[in-house]
Amino acid sequence: MQKKEKLRIVIIKTIKEIKPLFLIALMFYGLSLGVGILIGYNKDIKINLTKLTFLDIFKNNILTCSKALLFGIISFGIGTTFYVIYNGITLGYILASVYNSYGWIPIIRYILPHAVFEITGFLLFSSLGYYPLKVVYVISKNSMNQQRHLYIYLRGVLFLIFLATVFVACAAIIESLVSYYA
Repeated sequence: MQKKEKLRIVIIKTIKEIKPLFLIALMFYGLSLGVGILIGYNKDIKINLTKLTFLDIFKNNILTCSKALLFGIISFGIGTTFYVIYNGITLGYILASVYNSYGWIPIIRYILPHAVFEITGFLLFSSLGYYPLKVVYVISKNSMNQQRHLYIYLRGVLFLIFLATVFVACAAIIESLVSYYA
């Protein structure tokens, strides 16, 4: 089997493996986003646009994603869950408050263009925070060579970290160049 074919198989397997973990993170994020919207309902907020560079935005976002990942790995997902919930509540509060103060236009102009990429990247990193649980479960359940499993998981994790970083970088580019000037 060629290297490219092996890599393709690892990527497909990793995406299938991460799907339930991504859905768990998405569920927590969606629920906490709703809570944030309820908390921010009838609250006013003042928008103070600040022009940040790509590097400033990227560093902040990648630091947040890394914390969600690392605290999740250390705590077998508990730390990730807290980060996902906190992030969802914060965004929900901001969305509701901005809507109450200014309507849909600022949300569509300044938040929406980059939010899809940023949230996807964040949720991919968060999904990886739940990954140790899956690895321990599969290795303990399966009698297959543990080193082989760890090698496959490591390659998959590296691919997902790369993919999530690309999403976060795209969000930072959009936020620094498009969202501010929209």
